[in-house]
Amino acid sequence: MRQVGIFGKRKSGKSAILHALRKTDMLGGTTYSALEIGGIGKIMLVDTVGFDAPDSTAEKSAASIELALMLISNDSFELELAWLSKLRKSGAAVIIVISQADKFVDGGKSLAAAVQEVSGCKTICVSTVTGLGLEELYKAIVDKLKSR
Repeated sequence: MRQVGIFGKRKSGKSAILHALRKTDMLGGTTYSALEIGGIGKIMLVDTVGFDAPDSTAEKSAASIELALMLISNDSFELELAWLSKLRKSGAAVIIVISQADKFVDGGKSLAAAVQEVSGCKTICVSTVTGLGLEELYKAIVDKLKSR
């Protein structure tokens, strides 16, 4: 089964994104969740441990990921850029997500522009609270998986 990993620091919204994509309520600490995508089949969403956590298992999870969602939730994103490089070197495709966009006055647009300028990657602003960007993120996942 194809695997999509959700990476980011602790408290960046990884579990919330997993549940929003699955359209389920957050009930506990689900780490793996299957999702059926038309034209692609079943994929496994993997909610990884924050890579800033002591003894994080994110490195191990990265080895089996085909597509990574890299969550950035504040303007201190040097660690995320380092992980972006690691994931690319491992062969994973990456979608950068400005998570918790509802917490930014501009919906995360200025942070997205800064990240895009430094990384060269398009970014998607997402809020699981308001629903902002969830459809765009789902479509980006489908497009990336179809192109691989």
